[in-house]
Amino acid sequence: MPMNAKTAVSSPDGDLDFHETQSLGYLARYAHRAFVKALAEELEAHSILTAQWSVMRVLWDIEGLTQVELADRMRVEKASLTGVLDGMERGGLIVRKRNPDDKRKINITLTVRGRRLKSEILPAGAKINRRATRGMSEAEIVQLRHLLAKVIQNLER
Repeated sequence: MPMNAKTAVSSPDGDLDFHETQSLGYLARYAHRAFVKALAEELEAHSILTAQWSVMRVLWDIEGLTQVELADRMRVEKASLTGVLDGMERGGLIVRKRNPDDKRKINITLTVRGRRLKSEILPAGAKINRRATRGMSEAEIVQLRHLLAKVIQNLER
C-alpha cells in the first residue's frame, strides 16, 4: 500500500515512529547514532572505541599519513583527532614518527597490534552493515549507497 506524507512507519521493535515528512537530517543523524551504538557494542570486547575504529579504517588502507591528512580523509577537524591519537598511542595501536623528509610533519603508522586487529574487528563493521540493511535487496542497498553519496556530495559543495 503506498504511503502518503502523514503515514507513520513503526520501527521493527515498535518503539519509534518515522514519518515521510521528517527531516532527512534528523533521519541521517538518527541512523548514524544507531550505527555508532551498534558498532560500539561489537568493539567493546576488543577494548576499541568507535573513534579509534574510524582511524584504523583509514590507516589499514594507507599508513604514514599526517594528522592533517588523516583528518581530511576522515572529514573531521584535526584538533578532534588529537585525543583519539593520544589514546591509541598509549594503547599500543599507533606510532607517531617525525617525517625524515620534512621534520615539521609527523607520520602516523599502525603497530603490529593495530594491523592485527584488522582481521579481528573488520568483520564487526560488515556485521553491522548486514544488520542495518536486513530485509533490503542488493539493488536497494546499491541505491541507498548511491543516494547517501549524492547527499554528501551535495552538502560538501
